[in-house]
Amino acid sequence: MVSIRQIYVEEYPVGKKVIFQYTSEKYYKVRSEKVENGWYFSLVEEAFETPFVKEMEEEIFEPYKEGSEVYIAEIEGQEAAIVVIQEMEWNNTLLIHDLYVNPEYKNNGIGTKLIETAKRRAIELGARLVTLETQTSNYPAIQFYLKNGFEVIGFNTMSYTNDDVKSKEVRLEMAYIV
Repeated sequence: MVSIRQIYVEEYPVGKKVIFQYTSEKYYKVRSEKVENGWYFSLVEEAFETPFVKEMEEEIFEPYKEGSEVYIAEIEGQEAAIVVIQEMEWNNTLLIHDLYVNPEYKNNGIGTKLIETAKRRAIELGARLVTLETQTSNYPAIQFYLKNGFEVIGFNTMSYTNDDVKSKEVRLEMAYIV
C-alpha cells in the first residue's frame, strides 16, 4: 500500500538528494517559421537515432524552492517517489518543481497519486492551474502528463542553452486547469 506524507527540510539537515533519470526513444521536434504577419510553431513527434538518456542529481530542498511543499510516497516504508510543489501567489498557480519516481516503482500508479496530491493542494489553495516544465526530449514524461490531464501551454527554445532546439531539449510548459 502507498502512503503519502509531507516531509520537511528539518528532517534532512544535510540535504535530501534525488537522481532524476529517464530514457527516451522519441522527442518533439520544434519547428518555427516566420511568415509575413506572424509565426508558425509546431511540435512534431520524431524518433531519436539512439535512445536519449538523461541523468541529473539535485537536492529537493534547494534555496530557489524556498516555500515549497515536499511530499514523499512510500511503500512498506521504502521511498518510492517525491513531488515538490510551490504556490505561486503572483499568478495564482501551483508549480510542480520536481516529480521523481524511483525506477523500481515506475508504472505502478505512484506518480499519478502524487499528481493527484498536487491537484488536491491546488484546489485547497484556490489556484487556477497546476503548471510544470519538462523537456521535448522527455517523451515518457510528456505522455504521462497528458494522460493525467495536462496540456502543452508553451515552450522556450533557449531556456537552458542557446542550442536547445539542436540538442532536442527544449523547455516545454504544461498545465492542468483546476
